[in-house]
Amino acid sequence: MHFAMITLGAAGHVLASLPLVAELVKKGNRVTYFTVPRYKKMVDATGADYREVRSALTKDGQADRDIATDMMAELPLRFLSEGAATIESIMEVLRQDKPEAVIVDALAIAGRLAAAELKVPVIMLFTSFAANDKFSLCRHWPVYPDTNPARARAKALAAELSDKYGTPAYDVHGIFEGKGDLNIVTQPASFHPAAETFDDSFVFAGPQIMKRVDSGAWEAPEGDAPLVYTSLGTLFNAWPEFYHILYGVVKDMDLRLVSSVGSTLKKEEIGEIPANVKIFPFLPQLEVLENADFFITHAGIGSVMEAACYGVPMLAIPQMDEQAFTASCMVKAGLGIVIPKEGLTPEKLKTGIQELIGNPVYKKNAEKMSAELQTLGGAYAADRIMEFMAGRA
Repeated sequence: MHFAMITLGAAGHVLASLPLVAELVKKGNRVTYFTVPRYKKMVDATGADYREVRSALTKDGQADRDIATDMMAELPLRFLSEGAATIESIMEVLRQDKPEAVIVDALAIAGRLAAAELKVPVIMLFTSFAANDKFSLCRHWPVYPDTNPARARAKALAAELSDKYGTPAYDVHGIFEGKGDLNIVTQPASFHPAAETFDDSFVFAGPQIMKRVDSGAWEAPEGDAPLVYTSLGTLFNAWPEFYHILYGVVKDMDLRLVSSVGSTLKKEEIGEIPANVKIFPFLPQLEVLENADFFITHAGIGSVMEAACYGVPMLAIPQMDEQAFTASCMVKAGLGIVIPKEGLTPEKLKTGIQELIGNPVYKKNAEKMSAELQTLGGAYAADRIMEFMAGRA
C-alpha cells in the first residue's frame, strides 16, 4: 500500500509523524514523505521515500526571527501560505505516483489540497488538539475583522486555493477544526479535553516517539545536583531577555542546567553564562529528557508529551495562546506549574523552580502518565491506520 505523508517544515510536526511512518514501512507499506531538507536524514531512517519541499513557514525548519509578529492575526495566512508554497511541488510527484491515502498534518493545508485533487482518503494527524462541536481551542482565540491586513490576505488566498483545488475556502475555523476520514491524535484521551465526546474516527494514540538520528551530542555540567533542561522550541527560542532572567536566577542555585537556545541569537545577546549552565544551539531532546529531573518549556504539545513519556515534571512559560492552553492541561494533570510570559520576573521564576524541585507530587504524577503512554505510540497508530484501510477495501 502506498501512503503520502505531508506535514509542515517545523520540528514538532515532523518529529511527531516519524514513529508512525516507520511502523507503516515495517508493515510492508510504501510512504512518500514530503518535508524540508533539514529533516531528510530523519525521514530516511524510517525507510520512507523522502521528497523535498521548501517551506514558507520556516527557513528549512528554522524559525524567522519575526515569527511572533502579530502571531494570532497572522496564523491563517501563515498556514495557507505554506500550503500554497508547497502544493505544486508535491503534486508533481503524486500525479505520477498516486497514493491510496494521504496522511496529512492537521495544519498542512497542502495535504488537504492534494487529497482533494487525487480523490483519496485523508488520514489527519493532530500534533496538537483536535476539535469537535464540544471542544475547539480556536473558538477562544481573539476575533479579527476581515479588514485586518493579514486576515484579508488569508481570505483572498483561501479563495484562490479553493477555486484551484476544489476544497473549502479555509478560514481560521476551517484550518484549526479540520477532520479527516480517520484522525490520529498524538495525545492520550486522559490528557485531551472532552476526549469522550469525539466520534469513532478519532484515535487517541498518544505521543509518537522514537530514537532520532543525527540529533546532536550534549553533556551536562559536572556534579550530582538536579538536572534542569530548558527549551522554548524551534519557533520561540530567540528571546534573549528570558535567558538573562533564567541564568541570573540559577547561577546561585544548587542545580545544573542545559539550555537549548536555537541558532538565531548571537552570543553577546545571550549574555553571561554561569558555571552551572551549558548552552547549545540545539539538543537531542529525547536523550536529554531521559536524563533530566525537570524541564522548563514553552509548553508546545510535543514537548509536553515527550516530557510526560519520560516522567519529567515541567515549569511552563507559554509563548502563545495554544501553548497557554496546553500548559493549563499540564497543570490539571498535575505534571507541573505555569508562569505567564508577561508576568515573568526573576522572583517568580526562582519560586517556580523551587516549587517544582521541592514538591514530589509533580514527579509522582509524571511517572504515572509515563506508564500510561508506554501502551500507546507509533505501533498503536499504525495498527489503527491499517484497520481503517482494510475496512475500505
